[in-house]
This record gives sequence, structure tokens and C-alpha cells, in this order.
Amino acid sequence: MVFAEAVKGAWHPKTESEKRLVQSQLEKIVSDGLFAASKRYSGLLRYIVEQTLTENEGSLKERTLGVEVFQRPPDYDTNLDPVVRHCAAEVRKRLAQYYQSPAHAGELRIELNPGSYVPAFLQPAPNAPTLDVIPADVPTQPEQTSQLKRTRKIHWLAGLAASGVILVLILLGARYWKHSGKKSALEEVWSPLLTSGKPILFCMGGTMIATYPGDSQLTELQSGADEDASHQAFSDKNDFVPFSDMQILSGFQSLVEAHGHTFRTQNYRTTTSSQLREGPVVLIGALNNDWTLNRTSSLRFHFEGLENPNTNRWIEGGNQFPCGRSGQPACLPNTVYWIADKQHPESRAWQIIAHHGESDVLKDYAIAARFIDESTGQVVLVAAGIAGSGTRAAGEFLTDEASLKQLADSAGADWGKRNFEVVLSAEVVKGVQGKPKVEAKAFW
Repeated sequence: MVFAEAVKGAWHPKTESEKRLVQSQLEKIVSDGLFAASKRYSGLLRYIVEQTLTENEGSLKERTLGVEVFQRPPDYDTNLDPVVRHCAAEVRKRLAQYYQSPAHAGELRIELNPGSYVPAFLQPAPNAPTLDVIPADVPTQPEQTSQLKRTRKIHWLAGLAASGVILVLILLGARYWKHSGKKSALEEVWSPLLTSGKPILFCMGGTMIATYPGDSQLTELQSGADEDASHQAFSDKNDFVPFSDMQILSGFQSLVEAHGHTFRTQNYRTTTSSQLREGPVVLIGALNNDWTLNRTSSLRFHFEGLENPNTNRWIEGGNQFPCGRSGQPACLPNTVYWIADKQHPESRAWQIIAHHGESDVLKDYAIAARFIDESTGQVVLVAAGIAGSGTRAAGEFLTDEASLKQLADSAGADWGKRNFEVVLSAEVVKGVQGKPKVEAKAFW
């Protein structure tokens, strides 16, 4: 690999000339398209590199970065607001993508190792092209200067050719967008949220429904679909978000940040109806998110089911009713959840039966939707599975261009301006869901 051949070991710049060399490389990276579109990622990278160059690595802690880079208050809860960890992971990924390009193979490397906020600097190997990062104040001998000019000419011509190809593609793309006005399927789905001019509210579910006493099978479904059953603290010591939901949240936030749009994240328990009227809303999770049940209950496809028979509750239309009484459905021996279709109310084709004490989800179902909420007038995006694996599948569907393109092809003209709702299924093997499959869809 280029990485193994080009890197000769970690290096800490000491002289002013060496520090200017690193600073020059930093400017080159943050001006690249991978970082230029996001103030968060470029800002975090710039801060940690500059602090390291001033030998202030000891200050590069999560809380300090949250305060200095992301303007959080000094006493903010790092569990409630994991902005530093999320952005550091994204910076780490984008640095890797940057150096994967052959055009950057001979450059000084800036890396961010997992578990650390202190960047590592690595010099290219002697046999790798290094001319682009030679500082101007380094003297050279006449013969070195001659070789430098010849090599620079080769790099300049190669760079010019590559730039020409890229420029042609950009110009052709710009002309295409300008004259056709056509957007990608991903842009069509997210555009109503990103062009609203208002912060997007991400409303998250929890691992337990507050109205159900004790440990419910719902909790096992939501956590058991994740192989490592990991959870992250969200609002307080007794309120957690399934790892599957956090994965989706991280992906959605990266997409929103890449477009320079603002957002906020809240637990469904702390979200009020008035907040849902303030701007676009993204609902993540289904049975562990009361707002999802509430807002999707009027749609053609919605969630229904029987809670644990011991609680004698029936879930229908986002509300709970007694079961096993006169005029009410009978309590079944196992908890059953399904996605109901108002046009075929008798059908339970998309259901999960959760046996007591087990989390044996082999196939999960989910709803991915975008619609105008008539009660608030705001755009609502939904990524919600019966179990955690279904929520992951819905999140994957809503960020996958190929899947959304197939949806667009079946919707007809101006589909991006219409409401849509999709029922998805996904096979689950040892807690890992497969590729989402469209079971049904509706446009209006």
C-alpha cells in the first residue's frame, strides 16, 4: 500500500521551518472538498493541529474541544452532546479519504488516531515525491535545483492534466444542473429540510417506553437487535438511546453538516408539540419514540401491536387501549408488533413476534417517510423500525442514492415535492441487518 511505503514514522516538528511545513499541509487539506464544505470538521482539525504545533497537546481533551471549538458551555454534558467524538470520527475518516488519492501520496501526512485528539505527523519516505511540501526557506544545491525543476515540471504537467479533467467534469456538471435543474435523488429527499432556513430537530427515542412498567420486551427488541447491545447516555442516567439509533443519527448529522445546515438533538420525552412547529423534524425510532407513533398514526402505513400481555395494553394509532376485555382484542401469549396498512387492515404481513425472554429477530420491518405534518405545517422525515435493525435499515435507505433513485423512478415527475412513505424489510443475521428491500410505497 502507498501508506506503508511512504510513511517512515511519526515526527514532531521542532523548528519554525518544520512547523510552517505542517501549517502549509494543513491549509492544503482544509481547502480540499472533503473539508471545505464543513466548518465543524475543518475547524476541529485546524485547532488540534495548531495546538500541537504550539506544544499544547495536553489541552486536547473532549470537554476543552467542546468549549473552544464548538462553543459549548464549560459544564456541558459530554454524554448528552457527543459533538466532539462524532466530529473527530468524521475528521479521521476524511483524512483517510484524502490520502487515499494518488495525488496526495507524496505529501506530509496528518493523522488522527482512534481514541486520541492529538494529531500525528508523518513524513513521506525519501523515495516518495515530496516537492509539494518543501518549504521555501530550505536552501538547495545547484544540482538539486536542476533536478527540482525537472521534477516540478513533471508534477506540474500531471497536476494540470488532472485538474483539467476535473475542471471539465465540474463545468459539464454545472451546465447540466443549470439547464436541467435536476437534483440527485438524495438531494430531492433532503432538500425540503435543508432549504427551510430553520434548524432541523432530531427527535430520538429511548430504550424504554415510560408508560410501560418494568422491563418490557420492547426494550429487548430495541437493544437485542444490536449485536453488542451498546447504548449511549442521552438525557439522564435512566434514559438511553439504542446504539442503532445513534448510528443513524450520526449519519444524518454528517449529511446535514456537509450542507452547512444547523440542527439540534432531543429525546422524545423532552420534546414538546410546540417545538415540532418550529421547523423540520427528523424522527428516529418507532416503538421507543412516542412522537413517531403519534405522527405516523394517520398515515397509510403505521405501527400497531400488542404490548406485553401482563400490561394488558394494545397499541393502535399511536395510543394504548386495554386488551382482553369486552369489545377489545384478546391478549396474545407473545408480544406482537407490525406495520399496518389502512387499505388492508386485516393484513399482518410485516410483523415481528417477540417471544418472552428472547430477542430472536430474524427479519425486521421499518417505515421510511417524508411528509408535511398537517398539524404543524412542517416537514417530517421518519426513519423507524420495529426493532433497532429496522431503524438502521430505514436510515441506510434514506441516505443511499441508488435506493432513492429507484424510488424516484417509480414515483413519476416532481416526486421530490410529494409526500412519500415506504415500508422496508431487512433480513437480520446475528444482529446485523441486510440491505433494505422495499415492500410497499405510497405517494401523495
